[in-house]
Amino acid sequence: MNLRIILIVALLLPGLLGMAFAEDNVSFNLSNDSSQEVELSAGKGTITELTPVGAPYTTEGPIQFRVTTANTGSGNIPWGTLTLEIRYGPTNQLVESVVYDVGQLRRGESRTFLWNTTNVDFPYDSFQTGGSYIITATWNYPSGPATRSTQFYSVPSPWFIVALAGILMSVAAIAHKKRWWLTFYLAGAVSFMAFIVSFFIITGLDTWIMGIEAQNIAALATAFGIPSEFLPPNAFIFPDPTGWSIFGIGMECSAIIEIGVLSGLLILYPGYSWKRKTKYAAIGIGITYGANLIRMMSIVYLVNIFGKPALYVAHAFVGKIIFFIFIIVLYWYLLTRPTLSIVRNNIKGGKFE
Repeated sequence: MNLRIILIVALLLPGLLGMAFAEDNVSFNLSNDSSQEVELSAGKGTITELTPVGAPYTTEGPIQFRVTTANTGSGNIPWGTLTLEIRYGPTNQLVESVVYDVGQLRRGESRTFLWNTTNVDFPYDSFQTGGSYIITATWNYPSGPATRSTQFYSVPSPWFIVALAGILMSVAAIAHKKRWWLTFYLAGAVSFMAFIVSFFIITGLDTWIMGIEAQNIAALATAFGIPSEFLPPNAFIFPDPTGWSIFGIGMECSAIIEIGVLSGLLILYPGYSWKRKTKYAAIGIGITYGANLIRMMSIVYLVNIFGKPALYVAHAFVGKIIFFIFIIVLYWYLLTRPTLSIVRNNIKGGKFE
């Protein structure tokens, strides 16, 4: 009897051990599968902040950017790298870049990075972009990437322009006293323009005006069948054949310089009464602003049809020609033709002074 029990147990034991071993293996495999699902589940990366700290930058020196990455998904993000790039100008010239290791972010976790750099070697062309730069943050992770961009200004202090305007105003005052009318007129008009530009930069009104213009262009482009959207503070985005183009309104594109020149010429014009000067200045500012919008729309239209390669021709030639035609006609009616009438009347009346 005892021998029979021993034989039965001996026969059943390998089977029991095999079942137990098989159960352990199944549970191990299941746990592996479930952990893999957790690692690869929907970890979603979002760049919740991209801030140029203290912008706009009006002096050369240290500048700082603050970037925050956050996991807003239901799983973990095992790893990732964050690339920050500063670009400049119509061709998106790379100015500077840096790469950070984000590491693992669990569900609901965030991480903030501070990029300390300097704007001493930043390229600057006031007649192309007005000191406007775009910083882009790209977070590459397994199910990413996530990107975010913002625009900032690094504009040298305009106090040199203010000093130059003061010198020219002094020259204009001396010329007025000496009755050097042409010198007075030219020096006074240029100094007035310099003061206007400096005032707008110092007070930040230039950014405000550029923002309004960007909103106007976005609305006009959309109305004419080119879907466009305003990007604060002073840019807009629209489609082109290969994707999307982003345009930022700089100092030259804002028409602030042209408006300052025209206003200076009209205000200091000796042949007009103050009532007429004010009237003509208001008309001139309105037409100049409208002509600038038409110029910008021509650039948007050409890039929308022919793509980014057409940007240089559209900006440097087509847009400028359209704008200058408007300005020449405007100057003819507001300044040149009235001047010829005054000269003609003086000649007929025997007045040559």
